[in-house]
Amino acid sequence: MKKYALFSLYDSNNIVELSSILIKKGWNILATEETVSVLKSKNIAVENIKDFTGVDDNYGFPPTLHPKVEYALTDNECNYRIDIVFDIPYPLEKGLDIGGHTLLGLAIKGNRTPVTDNNDMIRVVDQINKKDFISESLKKELQEKAIIKIIN
Repeated sequence: MKKYALFSLYDSNNIVELSSILIKKGWNILATEETVSVLKSKNIAVENIKDFTGVDDNYGFPPTLHPKVEYALTDNECNYRIDIVFDIPYPLEKGLDIGGHTLLGLAIKGNRTPVTDNNDMIRVVDQINKKDFISESLKKELQEKAIIKIIN
């Protein structure tokens, strides 16, 4: 089974270093358009979320809201399971980031690891780099933080 980390970021600081470590540890990187551009410019292997879903048309909603993404985040038997969602939603003054908040909610629903800031992503990648897994305690802590992020 492939291990996927999905990156949907308003702030892409540290993304090159963090995704490089994940790739070395056997992870596949999925990303939204802006993050794909950043990673490809640094020759980092990344799959555009549009290619993952197989939908290139613009329907006026984020491609991360596609049912295939929901399935990959919530079904444990899925062979293209997304286990980490690194989502930094854009600030409220730019609008309500429904796609970002939905991704975080789906990650929690599927008992995945939702990450909402750069410092926590560094912690997650560091743990994967050292132990090859994410501890249940860290995952639960990040799920609680994501719930707070969603409701605020």
